[in-house]
Amino acid sequence: MAKNNEVAVIQRGNTLPTVQTEMKESYVTPSADIFEMHDAFVVKIDLPGAVKDSIRVTAEDGTLSVKAKVEPYHREGGPLLFNELRTPTYFRVFNLSDGIDRKSIDAQYELGVLTLKLFKKEETKAKEIEIK
Repeated sequence: MAKNNEVAVIQRGNTLPTVQTEMKESYVTPSADIFEMHDAFVVKIDLPGAVKDSIRVTAEDGTLSVKAKVEPYHREGGPLLFNELRTPTYFRVFNLSDGIDRKSIDAQYELGVLTLKLFKKEETKAKEIEIK
């Protein structure tokens, strides 16, 4: 029936049930730090080994999702004798408040760390009140 990395999905056809298998993708949840600044929140996500072109950051429906892949390491010409290096797919979801400007999120990736700057909407920034 289904192997370790697959999920059996039963679908009903016209009269007889049919079984299909779909691959179940497993993810690694990366570690993250979040800092608050006057005008933005800064999110640092640890994605060691991720390829920059594989990183997808999406902000929609009140969530911010990050997905990234580690490509298999280049193997030299001989047969593989020992294998401990993993090639995970990272996935993390954060809830976004209404005070975040979803149109001006900045993303940078350097040395295995993704840095996201989530700018606050103008009306949610702290304002200093002048004393007269």
